[in-house]
Amino acid sequence: MSYLFGFLLFLICIQVFARGAVTWRILQLRGKLEVSGGVVNEEEVGQAYRRVLIPNIEELSEFGFAKFCWLRYSEGFSKDEVGIYACVMYHPGERTYALLSLQSDLSVGREVQATFITYLRDGEILETMNGGKHCLLADVTGYHIEDPYVVELSQHWRAHLHRLEQSSVERLEKTPQCVVDTGVAFYKAYIQELLAQKVLKLAAPNTQCVQYTLAGALRSQKIAKAGAERLQKSMQSAPRHTPSLDYQVASHMRIDSSLTGQESTGWIGKALLLLFSLGAFMLSFGFRMDAPILLILVAVLFLHELGHLLAMKVCGFRDLQILFIPFLGAAARGDKDQVPAWQKVIVDLMGPAPGLILGIALCFYLPIDAPDWMTRAVFMLIVLNYFNLAPVQPLDGGQLWNLLFFRRWPMAQFIFFCLSILAFAAFSWWSQEVVLGLVALFWVYLLPNQWRQARLFSHIRRKYPELSQHDLSSQLAAVYEGVKELKLPWSGAIAYQQVNGLMLRLKEKPPLAWEILFGLTLYLTLVVGAPAALMQSPQYGDYLKDLIAPWLPEKGMNWDGQIANAKNPRERLSLLIAAGDYYFYSGDDAMAEKYYDLALKETERNGISPEEKIKVLYQLAQALFMNTNDKESVSIAYLQEALRLYQKERIQNGELLPDIYELLVECYLFQSDYTSALKNIDGAFANSDIRRNEQRVAQLYMLKGNALSELHRVVEAERAYIQGIKASKSVDFKRTVELRLLEFYLNEGLYDAAIKRLESLLYGPNAFTGYTDGISYNLNLRLAWAYYSKERYIDAEITLRSLLVDMTDAGLGDVSLLPALELLHIVQSAHDPWQAAGTRIWIEQIAENTLDLAPDAYIDSLREQLHFIPKSSRYRRKLAEAGLTSFGVKNASET
Repeated sequence: MSYLFGFLLFLICIQVFARGAVTWRILQLRGKLEVSGGVVNEEEVGQAYRRVLIPNIEELSEFGFAKFCWLRYSEGFSKDEVGIYACVMYHPGERTYALLSLQSDLSVGREVQATFITYLRDGEILETMNGGKHCLLADVTGYHIEDPYVVELSQHWRAHLHRLEQSSVERLEKTPQCVVDTGVAFYKAYIQELLAQKVLKLAAPNTQCVQYTLAGALRSQKIAKAGAERLQKSMQSAPRHTPSLDYQVASHMRIDSSLTGQESTGWIGKALLLLFSLGAFMLSFGFRMDAPILLILVAVLFLHELGHLLAMKVCGFRDLQILFIPFLGAAARGDKDQVPAWQKVIVDLMGPAPGLILGIALCFYLPIDAPDWMTRAVFMLIVLNYFNLAPVQPLDGGQLWNLLFFRRWPMAQFIFFCLSILAFAAFSWWSQEVVLGLVALFWVYLLPNQWRQARLFSHIRRKYPELSQHDLSSQLAAVYEGVKELKLPWSGAIAYQQVNGLMLRLKEKPPLAWEILFGLTLYLTLVVGAPAALMQSPQYGDYLKDLIAPWLPEKGMNWDGQIANAKNPRERLSLLIAAGDYYFYSGDDAMAEKYYDLALKETERNGISPEEKIKVLYQLAQALFMNTNDKESVSIAYLQEALRLYQKERIQNGELLPDIYELLVECYLFQSDYTSALKNIDGAFANSDIRRNEQRVAQLYMLKGNALSELHRVVEAERAYIQGIKASKSVDFKRTVELRLLEFYLNEGLYDAAIKRLESLLYGPNAFTGYTDGISYNLNLRLAWAYYSKERYIDAEITLRSLLVDMTDAGLGDVSLLPALELLHIVQSAHDPWQAAGTRIWIEQIAENTLDLAPDAYIDSLREQLHFIPKSSRYRRKLAEAGLTSFGVKNASET
């Protein structure tokens, strides 16, 4: 349930963040109070631009329009100084002007934006646009703008003619400059109306720039969404349109120019984004981590990203930003054109390097009695930063490998991306982290586009080897032509994003040989140097040596020498505990008990805290219980002393308290002192630290059921087992409690309850499947035994025969002797003398297939029990009704 809650929270955070990012982008826009425009010669307009407009110009010519002039005007919310070109056409009969320009909205489905304008004698202006009125946030006095949202240009023109038929006011002709002045005047009046409605505000006092208010940004999103839905609905009936190459290149360059020079986010905005992302990150991890650990994690991640940020600053990056990513980590970003490979190497490695170096340095200078939070901080500094050096995307090590070895070969880069997904999925399975599995699944979703990008890049480099030396328009034309030739399913804004990403790769220069050597040297220095330095540290050196001991010559651990050289009692205590742990996990019971006893005596010295004494008491009790016979009473005494210290000293941080209670209960159960076990289970449930740990609660419920079952308190034991099943979040542990409950039912003779639960587990909505893990195999055996105990012999035999068929289909016939024996035992116990003969073919086949696996006496005893069964017997008819009459076949499909 916690993972489901976390995933839903993650989706909500993504939705809020996406909406907030759009809102923030709108708030960052800067517009002009006034725009300018003028009449230009047709020769000034690029040929590609004119070719895009030609089909619409020809179509309007058929309607009676003729070319009037060409205009150029600046856009209000763009810093592009070139502006937008428009072809103006005039209809003499209707005295109406048509403005044709390049369509800016890539999702509209048409290449040209057409607007019909008619000037009236009373000063009013009739304007009909198509598919764009939702972008207008206010009406302007004197301008009557309508939008039919139609597909064809002819429909658009008829809609304007219909409006003209409803007006009897005389229409006027205008000069080209008057047309320009009217458009400029409309923009100025429109901006003033938005300022009056608080949609816009002045960016600063006494300036000629405006920006959106928060209310205006939200309003623009709402109106744009409604208009986009209407536009999409109107375009559903339109035939699929393949954009021309000229339009794709021209629109791409126009979007680039409009985005160039946009205002970067100020430091206040970046701080707000950082705080918002930090809040979402802490909320995503807060339900799984204690507050101190979460704060340490945030600090470690911030230090990591700060290293990236400082490297970017030194290398001349702009618009620097740190953001936290819920459920994942953090990221630092910045912008710079034409970044050399060696600078990218420094930026990639300056994330893990500072934290790793700091963590290793602290290992040498951290006192032996350092607080727990400090030890955890050092651990996180080392582990998280070293893990980030793994050659897996999108970690820093993976980014470096991609840059040095795969960036120039698209297909190799794609394979590397696939291997990274497999690595994340494997790590998710090993660590049981569902979130990492979801991340890998999301990357699988991105694989098709990664494959298309790789194909396109390979195609471009093969067909146009010198493309990087051409001008921008030629590069764009080649890339969009490649998209068409490969029939890639990209269109609109998606095509722009994909092509833009490829253009950035085309601009990048592959790393030189010295840059590869430089990056590889720094990387290997960190990867090899970090563990080598840690092995020299007093705290982690011995631990790392133990990890690599199988690959090193065997050496003895000089614990006595280290203990003798301890500087103070606390350091001596820590070394005694470490020695005890070493021998405890090595299986040397006597030596572990020796050092734990010495550690317990050491706790009587001055300067040793009660928490440290409790830790020694628990470890000594654990060693005695797990590895030494007849020492349970001593373990209980140590554990009770630890609980007494908790109560006496009123220790708030009870990390070991759940472990102490659980071990104490197990000791009492081992001694068959079930009453004391139940008493301590109740004491454990009363502790808040234990109640917050779902796995602990489930474990205690199972132990409580064990104790109650031994006391034959059937109802209470059953209730405890069921509570343990409900409390367990681990599938494996839930199965363990389920099997324990079934054993309890069978031992107590509660066969009806056992049958009901077994049938639910085997045939219900959450049934166990698969025989390779042994779960369904064991459940079927238990169900057959329960049927047999209730004298439901037919059901018992059908269950076992079905199990044998399934095991044969799964290739497990060589291990089916046990259910075969159970089957024979059941049919021999039935009252019908013909029942035993029903197993003849199956038993004979199993015996022949397993002669080399089973004792001869066992096989002979099977053969001696075989009898024939008449076809007319009542038993054979019942088996026929169940579809289980012929069991001598090799697979279930023949049955």
